[in-house]
Amino acid sequence: MKKLGLLLLAAGLMSTTAMAQDKLNIGTNPAYPPFEYKGENNELLGFDIDLMNAVCEAMQKECVFSEAEFDALIPNLRLRRYDAVISGMDITEERAKQLAFSDPYYQNYSIYITTKDKADKINDVADVKIGVLSGSTHQQYIKDTYNGSDISVYPQYPSAMNDLALGRVDVVFGDGEVVNEYIQGNDNFVMVGEKVTDPKYFGQGLGIGTGLRNKALVEEINEALKTVKENGQYDEIYSKWFEQK
Repeated sequence: MKKLGLLLLAAGLMSTTAMAQDKLNIGTNPAYPPFEYKGENNELLGFDIDLMNAVCEAMQKECVFSEAEFDALIPNLRLRRYDAVISGMDITEERAKQLAFSDPYYQNYSIYITTKDKADKINDVADVKIGVLSGSTHQQYIKDTYNGSDISVYPQYPSAMNDLALGRVDVVFGDGEVVNEYIQGNDNFVMVGEKVTDPKYFGQGLGIGTGLRNKALVEEINEALKTVKENGQYDEIYSKWFEQK
């Protein structure tokens, strides 16, 4: 009986491990349309969500998404609460010290947004109040580029855009596609200045992050990304979110 009990326990552990291997726990912050956001029925939608599901499908796994604030994603990943994170995350040298990135899946750029009444008055963003997301590459870029600037930090874009509309900040600096969504949805918002593609901060593109030592998973994700691009799924997903506006 004791031997039988041990065999049953071992079988149960193997079954649990197999089930765990069939799933990938993915961290994301659904506040960045069109990359990730919540739909009318509280479902997760967006380019990143569709792409990650396609990647999981190519890996013959199921994506299980968990939500967190953006600046909590990397700490949670390092605590192994997730297998990977995807949330419009720029690949940077600083982040690469904390997590391992997949190959880039999207080439990003960044822009400044302001209100129409201020657009012609802003000659240098260093002289105005700037809104950025907490823990973002944009926050680091502003701190490094405009040392001593008046910076307001926000957990998510909606609160930053609300303060912009109320005049509490003069510009918001963020991901190009995300910020453009707000411009399209509000006639009073306009882009100001030039696109920013500084390779130190934004030029390496967006990546899927995994644990720093989880090289095997990075390689598996890269193979899946390659498959998704070769079979046409990537182009379909890209067209759905970026070309049909």
